[in-house]
Amino acid sequence: MKTIKSAILSLFSVLLLFSSCKKEFFDTSPSGSLTDDQVYSSTSNIDALVNGTIRYLMENATSQDNPGYGAILLSQEAMGNDAVLRDGVYGYYATYSFTDPFDNTTRRALFFWTLQYKVIDNCNNIIAKVDAAAGPDADKKYLKGQALALRGFVYLNLIRQYQFTYAKDKGAKGVPLYTEPTTSGSTPKARASVEQVYNQVLADLKQAETLLNGYKRPSKDRPDQSVVRGLLARTYLTMENWDQAAAYAALARTAYPIMTPTDYLAGFNDVSNVEWLWGHPQTSTQNLGGASFFAYIDVTPATGYRSVMADPNFRKLFEDKDVRKSLFSPVTDTTNALVGWLKYTKFVNKADQSGHIPLMRSSELALIQAESNARQGKLPDAINALNEVRLKRGLVGLTPDAYTPASLTEEVLLERRRELWGEGFQLPDLLRLQRSVVRKASTEVLEIRRSNGTIKTIPLKGHLQLNFPDKSNFVANSPYYLFSIPINELNNNPQL
Repeated sequence: MKTIKSAILSLFSVLLLFSSCKKEFFDTSPSGSLTDDQVYSSTSNIDALVNGTIRYLMENATSQDNPGYGAILLSQEAMGNDAVLRDGVYGYYATYSFTDPFDNTTRRALFFWTLQYKVIDNCNNIIAKVDAAAGPDADKKYLKGQALALRGFVYLNLIRQYQFTYAKDKGAKGVPLYTEPTTSGSTPKARASVEQVYNQVLADLKQAETLLNGYKRPSKDRPDQSVVRGLLARTYLTMENWDQAAAYAALARTAYPIMTPTDYLAGFNDVSNVEWLWGHPQTSTQNLGGASFFAYIDVTPATGYRSVMADPNFRKLFEDKDVRKSLFSPVTDTTNALVGWLKYTKFVNKADQSGHIPLMRSSELALIQAESNARQGKLPDAINALNEVRLKRGLVGLTPDAYTPASLTEEVLLERRRELWGEGFQLPDLLRLQRSVVRKASTEVLEIRRSNGTIKTIPLKGHLQLNFPDKSNFVANSPYYLFSIPINELNNNPQL
């Protein structure tokens, strides 16, 4: 793995984020230097810390197969219906098989927990200390808004990863809530309820929405008011507050039109795309080589991990005129290690392996509008939002008279699967909808021409894992879908 080097990371953020940790309860504090007043003495220093915190979340890697937040996105796809992980290939096969991060002794279970809580602690410090920093009041307001947005984002991720959905049992134990800076002497906390965590997410995001009014971000990796509104839409969707989900989704995407079919075929690797509200840009100096999101999901190179393939049954969900269907191609070249697999080239890395990671797009928000309106029986509004996506993918528009609220909701959910593949929505959607993973073995075959001109028939490869590790059938609301609190966390925090 290439060492992370960039002038963007200040000395302060290096000290805060990459130094060794004291082994106290779950180590939310990246280092004892968090108490250094110099770090928070000016808004310029805190701005560097915000940048470093985002970089840490997205790029910190404990191993090749744990490339920051991208590892969470890949895991959430691997645990769903439509991605297939190649057996024997480095990366995410154990996750696809529901043994990791379900197993709380694995390094991935530890990584996911500590990565996100370290980000939360940095945000807590910024929120607590920015008002006393030297610098313009407007900068203080915007920095606090960004820290609140990031904290709300991470807590939303955590509560959806470590407990079942809000509608199932909002009183269930969720994750610990920390809203103040921690030190080596801080008292560890018990798990807050699901409802308490969601209330904190909403409080953070609503305050951030106010504070970020008028903020002009320098790049799309910084959360602004539109991103915060998109996060509110995601939160309300999960809470089944359909009216607020639709309203915030519409607000969030106002300045971000749905991309054209041509743009959809460009490789999903650049934040300059017109419909990306939020993404993580990288340069060649930030290239992490094999420890990157694209190292696993980009199947176009001649060599590499190429771990994440598309299920042949997933391809059947697309109409022939859908521009997205053109991204599928079975491999029939017997000299290619992927022979027999179905390539899906939605994600194609840049030549210097610095592909940008999508975090929020207006297509997602349009589909939140469509689903939320369909569930409320507002069929014309739902169809209008759904058609915005369909028409830009080469499909004909739908009409409301052909649907009921229930059938249109299913149509929107199908569109979410087609549109958002690879972006980390598979597992969160299955959990919020309280549905089971559905995997079927591939029944398709490929005809391969031998060098002597004869034809050989081979199976088109698909799902290999068709049940849980204990050999039981897939069901809804299974504990196998939940990420586990790491064993050392349970040992060090008696409140858990």
